[in-house]
Amino acid sequence: MSLHRALSCSGLKALTAGCLLGSVALSTPHALATPDGGPVVTTPAEPPPHPRPHGTLLSFSVSDEAQAKADTLSIHFAARAEGSSPIIAQQHLNQLVSNAMSILKDQPDIKSTAESYAVGQDYAPHDKRSWVARQALVLSSQNRDSLLALAEKLQKLGLSIEDMQWSLNPEVRAKLEQQARLGALKKLRQQAEEDAAALGQTLLGLERVHIGSQGMDDLAPPPHMGPMLMMAEARSAATPPPESTAEMQTVRVTVSAQARLAQAQDPASP
Repeated sequence: MSLHRALSCSGLKALTAGCLLGSVALSTPHALATPDGGPVVTTPAEPPPHPRPHGTLLSFSVSDEAQAKADTLSIHFAARAEGSSPIIAQQHLNQLVSNAMSILKDQPDIKSTAESYAVGQDYAPHDKRSWVARQALVLSSQNRDSLLALAEKLQKLGLSIEDMQWSLNPEVRAKLEQQARLGALKKLRQQAEEDAAALGQTLLGLERVHIGSQGMDDLAPPPHMGPMLMMAEARSAATPPPESTAEMQTVRVTVSAQARLAQAQDPASP
């Protein structure tokens, strides 16, 4: 036998022995040597990962709603004043708003908010220009009759009504949202069981339950009323008092989820 062939046989034997030792090392538990030279402690191999849940995933959503009669009336007013200059227009507007606020200060059950304020030029026929100042004023109250009576006074003062809307006060709306949410959650379980039965399967449980945004939808949209006093010349004319009737309000909540189903004969089924 030549020297080259002898070396080749020795290398093959060493490679074979190394592979066997490597396979044994991979299959044996991890060994930890103690610092004092005591017995070797072995740790068991990590268990295999838990299998993923089986079954069919069904995604669906349900909604429920609750209703109540609107109890809060909001009226949007517009105050408008003209002048030959921006300063004069603003002075007239500020006086008009001040007169309105003096009426409101004796009305504790009416909430008032002064909003946007703007000054600009108005163009009339024959290239006639004038400065106009405008400001929005919002009044809201649960006392309908008192608010409508006050609105009549503000109209006579020179303010015009831009819009009237009914809504729910926060406490009532929160109760309706809770009622609609609980109703939707009860429907969620019932719907999942009915869908599972229709598919010939059994409900294992609900996953990824999500409660949608809780909003309020009106059965009828609030009426949008055009300005009841638009022109300055009409301010002195007799104007009938405003009227508004409360509408029913609807609060709707939507809940979505994933239902995990399994065949009825599946041993994992409840």
